This record gives sequence, structure tokens and C-alpha cells, in this order.
Amino acid sequence: MLALLLLSGCSAAGSKPAVEDLSLALAGMDGKDTVSFEGSAALLIAGKPVPESALYYGGKVQDHTRISLYSLLPDENRETRAAAEQGMKKLGESKAAAPASYTRLEKKNGEWQLHQSAAASGSGEAGRLAALNPLQQLEELHQSDKQVTVESGSSGGTRVLRIRISPEEAKRQLAEELEREMQAIRPDAATAGQSAEVRAAMNALWVQKSGELKQRIKEAEVTSVYFLKVDTRRSLPKRLTWTRTIRYPGAADPADTEAYVTKVDFYGYQ
Repeated sequence: MLALLLLSGCSAAGSKPAVEDLSLALAGMDGKDTVSFEGSAALLIAGKPVPESALYYGGKVQDHTRISLYSLLPDENRETRAAAEQGMKKLGESKAAAPASYTRLEKKNGEWQLHQSAAASGSGEAGRLAALNPLQQLEELHQSDKQVTVESGSSGGTRVLRIRISPEEAKRQLAEELEREMQAIRPDAATAGQSAEVRAAMNALWVQKSGELKQRIKEAEVTSVYFLKVDTRRSLPKRLTWTRTIRYPGAADPADTEAYVTKVDFYGYQ
């Protein structure tokens, strides 16, 4: 009985270990020049979704180093239309799910960066879309300190891998993301039309809020769990879901528990 439990927790009898499945799926995606994706993201506070935080998005990866990302308007059922599967050009013409914003990313020196035109626009929505880059998520999965297991019930040519990032790594990733976001909104020291006093006051406020945020992160408990559905016939990712939960020990208010949830489907491999 113990042996059966151990096998079920790590991999099915006679099958590859879960970590190997993950490595093969990531290598399989790396071997494709083009892939499209479509997903959604939302923030939950005390287990309840925050409506204004919901974001539906799609995009396309080309040549491993270029990504186009765009947000989508939901239909009446809060889902994106299947027209997106017909490609970005068709999607752009669709009245059911028209692009609401758009940005591009390029990989340079091993880092994903906003394309020059997107960076120059200074759009907060562009930065939010960039944070949903699924290739960057998969790359971080490969590099992170993690535990990988197979979910029971995986069948039909697919396996579902559960990937739990170590608490230390999850907190480090969160701190880095928030630092990038804070730097993106740091007041410009040379903003035209502002007096030195106004710029100084704005910078002082930014420094204060940045310090408060860092302290909150230091006190928080961060849990980061991914579920990756893998097409075992082709060793390619089909769906990636992610939940990051932030809790504050000793907090009596349930509203102090936050969860950020994303789901992205991959299709159109070439």
C-alpha cells in the first residue's frame, strides 16, 4: 500500500517521472517557431473576484524571441470568442472580441523586454499585459526551486502536472515583479510643467509607498502553484493555470488574503 501511494504521488506506474514530463514539454515548445495563446487573469480578495481586475488576453509567439500580446473584450458570458483561434488578423476584425490594447515584447540578452514603441508609450496596460507573458512563466518554472507531481485522473493523451514553487522562491518572484512595477510608475525627475516642489513631493510619496510595499512583502506568506496540462503524444503544453496566494500571518480580516489567478491555453503550434 505504501508503495502504491508513493507511486501515485510522483508518477503512474511505467510512466515517465513528472519532472521529466515537464522538461520534455518545455523542450517541445522551444522546438516550435510559432504558437498562439489565449487566457484570462483575475484578482480574488477573501475568495471573491474583484470585477475590475479581470483581464482577457491573447497573443502569438514568433521565432522564440518575439511576442505580440493584446487584451480582449469579454462576450456576454465573460468568455472570449472562439474567433480568436482564427488568428490575430481575424481577431482584430471581430466585433465580438476586439483588441482593447496591444503590446509587443522582445527577448534580448536572455531577458524579455517591452518593444521600444511599447516602452515609449508608457502605458500601464502594456506593462500589465507584459507581466502575463506565458513564455516567461514557463521559463521561470524551468529555473525555479519546485516540486513537481502528477495529478490523478490525467488521461486521454494528456497529463496534468502540479508544480509548487518553494515559498522562498515564490516570495522572491513577487518582490521582483512588484519592484519592476514600482519602478515603472516612479515619477520622472524632469517632467515638463512641474515645479521642483511638486516633483519632490511626488518622489517622496513614491519612496514612502515603495517602502511600505516592501515591508508588506517581507511579512507575507506567498504560495505559488501551477498546473500544466501536457499533450503527451507531442510533448507540448496545452494549458497553464497559476494561482499565487498572499497571506499575512495573524491578520484577522479575511480581506488580507489575496489570490491572483491566471489561465492560458496554447494552440496553433508550427
